[in-house]
Amino acid sequence: MLVAGAGVIFCLMTGFAFYGNLIAGMVFLAYLPIFCKKNFKILREKENLKIQDEFIDAITAMSFSLQAGYSVENALEQAADEAYKLHGNSVMTKQLRKGVAKTKRNVPTDKVFSEMAESLDMEEIRDFAEIFNCARKSGGNLVWIIRKTSEQMKEKQEINREINTLISGKKLEQKILCVMPVLIVLYLRVGAESFISPMYGNPVGVICMSVLAAVYIGAIIWSEKITDISI
Repeated sequence: MLVAGAGVIFCLMTGFAFYGNLIAGMVFLAYLPIFCKKNFKILREKENLKIQDEFIDAITAMSFSLQAGYSVENALEQAADEAYKLHGNSVMTKQLRKGVAKTKRNVPTDKVFSEMAESLDMEEIRDFAEIFNCARKSGGNLVWIIRKTSEQMKEKQEINREINTLISGKKLEQKILCVMPVLIVLYLRVGAESFISPMYGNPVGVICMSVLAAVYIGAIIWSEKITDISI
């Protein structure tokens, strides 16, 4: 709701800046789905990063339990307990506890991880589920495989964090530059209305402002694609 509300305000302000009234600004509400989708994606990525960190902690704890001689089912239960100690009643803790309950109903552990991946819709967990399934069927060294997989997941996250750190300044500049044109036009409307008034209330001005608005929205979408870097 907050994202949608911020999007509506931004669209109406942009419409007011380009067309001079809020009613005409409702045209810009067509951009609202793109605005919401982009911000929902950002929120989703932050949540996924947190879940991945918790999942890495869980499978690391699971590998230690397996190394100590626990069965796979008991190791999963130990991982769920460890997740609760570290992260409380988080999303991953709930998923692990659901998995433990399924194993007690004789559901295979590899299927538990596959269902967890589908529930969270996360590629990393889905990949781990496939690796875990192959390792169990082939009789591979589960402890080594789980530990190696967790190390690779950590490396991938570290690279993503480094990329975000390197381009965080550029992302901030992009956000400021996206807002500046609207603020400049609004400032001119308040401080120098006679200077910008010819752009409103006549066909030529409306056409010019419409072209500029299209360029403006295109530039916003383009800049977001440029700064959207991940592995």
